[in-house]
Order: sequence, then C-alpha cells, then structure tokens
Amino acid sequence: MNLLTWGWLVCLTGINLFPVETSAFSVSNINHLTPRAGVSRPQRRIPFHLSAAPPPTTQDEAVDAPASVVFYDDFDDMDIPDGVVCARGVCVLAEDDCAVPEEQTLLDRFLCSYIGPRLMLAGASVLYGTNFPLGAIMNESLPPSATTSARMLLAAVAMSPFLPKLNPEFAKPALFGGCLTAMGYITQSQALMTTSPATVAFLGAAVVVVCPILEAVVNKKPMGFKDAPQTWLAAILCLSGVGVLELFQNDGDPLAQMGWGDILALLQAVGFGSSFIITERLMSKQPDQALPLTAVQVSTTAAISAVWALGDGWIGQPGTESFGLPGLLLDPEYSSVAVAVLWTGVVTTALNRVAETTGLGRMTTTEASVILATEPLWAALFAALWFNEGFGTNDYVGGAMIVLACLSNTLDPSVFNFITKKNEVEEMS
Repeated sequence: MNLLTWGWLVCLTGINLFPVETSAFSVSNINHLTPRAGVSRPQRRIPFHLSAAPPPTTQDEAVDAPASVVFYDDFDDMDIPDGVVCARGVCVLAEDDCAVPEEQTLLDRFLCSYIGPRLMLAGASVLYGTNFPLGAIMNESLPPSATTSARMLLAAVAMSPFLPKLNPEFAKPALFGGCLTAMGYITQSQALMTTSPATVAFLGAAVVVVCPILEAVVNKKPMGFKDAPQTWLAAILCLSGVGVLELFQNDGDPLAQMGWGDILALLQAVGFGSSFIITERLMSKQPDQALPLTAVQVSTTAAISAVWALGDGWIGQPGTESFGLPGLLLDPEYSSVAVAVLWTGVVTTALNRVAETTGLGRMTTTEASVILATEPLWAALFAALWFNEGFGTNDYVGGAMIVLACLSNTLDPSVFNFITKKNEVEEMS
C-alpha cells in the first residue's frame, strides 16, 4: 500500500500547485441564466475563450436562483445567449434552439420534445444506480483494486477522444479534480466489500452536506441560514438520515455495528463532492469542457487505481493472470465479471456522461437535480432484486430522509421567507 499512499500524497500536495480561480464564481448549483433587463442577446454561438483576471463580481438581482446564490458577471456575454445549466458537478450550455420540423432527425425530435431530455437524464440516473450492486458483485470475484482499475481503464479509453479538446489552462486543476474523483471511486469500491450497495449509495448522497461546507470554507460563500436556508434543511435531513441508517440497525449496540465500510462510504461523498466543486467552477467558465474534464477524471482515476493494484500485491502472482485487462475479458471463468466491468466502465461511466450532458442542457438545474437525486433509490432497488437484500424500517426511513435532503436543496430560498423574515422582525424588536 506504500505506492498508493505515495500516489495520494502527490495528489494532495497539488493543492497549491493547481490553483483554480475562485473570485468570479460561486457555483454549488448554477441555474439556467436569463439575460439581464434591457440586454438583448442574438441567437448565435461563438466558441468560448477565457479572459485574463476577471473583474470583481456582484450578485445580479435579476437572477432567480432556487438552488444557490449565482454570481455570473462573465456570463453576461454575447457568447452565451442561452446561459448555463449545472447539476451535480456538470455544467453545460443550455440548448433550446431546435431545427425546423422538416430538418429534424428522429434524435432531434426526441431531444426537442419535453419528455425526451428528461427521460434521457432519468435513464442516466437509473444506470448510475446499477454501479453499486455491480460493484459488490465484481468485488466478490476479484480484488477491488483489480475491478476498479479495469473499469476505469475502459472508461478512460472510451473517453480518450475528448482529451485533446481540454483547454490547456484547465490541465492542472482538472488533474487535481481527477485525484479527488479517484478518492471517491476507490473508497466506494472498498466500502462495497463490507457494506450493502444500498447503504453505500445512500451514504454517498451526503455530498449535499460536503459541497456547502466546501463552498463556505474554500469559496467563502455566505452559508448562514438567512443566506441558504434550503442548504441547512438539506444538511439536517441528510445527517438525520445517516443517523437513522447507522444507529438503528437491528439489535445490539448501534455504534458497534458501524464499520470501516460505512466510514469509507462517507469518504466517497467527500471525494466526489470536492471534485464537483472544482469541475463546476471550471465548466461554469467554459461549459463545452464537460466531456474533456470527464476524460481527465477517469484517466486520472485509472492511473491511481493502477498504482493501488500494484501496491495490493496481486500483480504477477500465480493465478492472477485474468485479474487485469485484457485477460479478464478473455477468460470464460470470469465472463460475468467481465460483463460487469464493461458495463460499469464503458456504459455507466463513459457513455452515461455523454447522455447526461446531452439531456442536462435542455432543462433547468432544479429539474435536473431532482431527477439525479433518485440515483440511490435505483441502487437500492437493484440491490433488492439482485441480492434479495432485505430492508428494515431504518433503511426506508433513513434512505427517504437522504433523498429528501437532495430534493430540498433545490428549493427556492424564498420558500423560507416566512421563517427568515420572522427572525428578522424578532431581532429588530
């Protein structure tokens, strides 16, 4: 494991080496942006370019931002007529310019319909949900380092055509974000060794707590109750849900039943949540970088997973020839594992991101966030179907509270005016 530790140190020491500009953006969740009053934007698209140091930014009162406070001075630009949509670490240009009916292909008609992009994003959420039970199935046959490195290598190969399109100025922060993504995938894989897939998925949804904390600490974003009441509600629901899941398991001492798998499942939220902050910050500057940044993330994860596999000690040992690629894909004994590795690497990691970015650009951030919040529910459903996994009352209650936390984070802060204004009146009196 010394090599793996060394790899993490390289990533972590890159914090000061990979600076990311934070002065102009606060992007925990950026909504579909509307033009400022009196500004007319022509319906044309011009390739993005990055300017030098952006000027200080102020909040635009004309923007209604359900999920966050939005700062977007650089977005008031003729290059971005339709604004930007962000959800769960991905930002894309809003797409609402459909071709005339006679020029539309079948795919165009699907994407230009109301239900089409929403079905596409819902399908992406369903596919993401399969990663958890399939990860547990793969780990039953092979070391987690072998399955993770094989899966990420396939994803990296599938996404490799997008690597040359990465903006060179994003290389260093993208690499650091890839290290954090690797932390998420590796801790997730290790957690699935001892913890049920449904629980790992629900605990992973704790990103709704991780991201606001990072926004407050790193970006200095105001996160008081008056500033972001929906975030406080989400945090309370999420932490309560985690408590119900972990402290009310069957009989016996609740704390004694918590193991390393649960801790690792929470660490995956830290890894993924941290990478979301970095990638959203980069994509908000240049939304056409979603797929190139994803390519960097999976490539970096593949490299770190290879270091993990090397440190695990199984490489070169007798009987492990089929643990890696391409042997895994050619050995009939591991055919089911090979299918799972191909599915989670090519379909749910690479192709699913393409589908997610395609659908995301044709709806609002709030809609997208609600749809993607269903991922742990699908993971629990597949775990029940494939593992005959039984659920107790604590699983239903705790899981529901965590999903509600994800949904509540999309509420408009004005919904809480009856509370915040009441507090202001009490303070004045």
